[in-house]
Amino acid sequence: MLNNSGLDEHESKKDIPLVSSGDATLDELLEGGFQKDTIYLLVGDRKPTSKVLITTSVSAFVDRNFNKFVAFIDGNNRFNPYTISKLAISRKMSPTKVLERILISRAFTYDQMIEILENRITDLKNVEVLLISGITSMWPNYEQHTFEELSRAFNGIKKVVEKSKPLIIITAPRNTYSEFKPVGGNSLYHFGHALVLMEQTDREVSYRLLQHPSMPEKQIKKQIPRKPKRGMRPPVKNRTLDSWF
Repeated sequence: MLNNSGLDEHESKKDIPLVSSGDATLDELLEGGFQKDTIYLLVGDRKPTSKVLITTSVSAFVDRNFNKFVAFIDGNNRFNPYTISKLAISRKMSPTKVLERILISRAFTYDQMIEILENRITDLKNVEVLLISGITSMWPNYEQHTFEELSRAFNGIKKVVEKSKPLIIITAPRNTYSEFKPVGGNSLYHFGHALVLMEQTDREVSYRLLQHPSMPEKQIKKQIPRKPKRGMRPPVKNRTLDSWF
């Protein structure tokens, strides 16, 4: 017997806490930030999508709850503990506590990415945020076995969802032959609950919400400020991070 309506489901989602992406424009697009118990797929340029994962890994601890973990699977080789430390300090948090709670695993080949997602992450406990950087950045070919391996990776992610229902954010490059689909085809495109296309030029970053369980398709563009001319850059005070650890 069916007891809940679609409206009931929509209203229940409003009570799920939001996690800021650290990007004001992306938060505006998502009406506040990322929603836990949801799988997000960020498709597009590596620089802006990777930056979102870095900032989100720190934003996850803004409530000072250091009993949980963030798992960061890095296929783009973008994780930088120094950047994490500076972000933690800017939010008046201890860099040591934040870094201790971020579990990092790097993948240097497509096979390593599949192995991590299919097998290793299933042993994780108390993970509230799972970040997967460049799930198909090292995509080898379009043969059938490659898609089968990706499906095995999805099964591993689903096991984590069943265990702890974390917020999951996956980034992937856009297929050059498609306006919005990622490398990995329809199987990856339909795996996420929400899909955002992020593309950056010299002048602006475009954010386009293509799919979401409760929001319509929309787009926001953010202008990138021009760099000051040489000799006009404002002075920056140097400060080491050592005293924070």
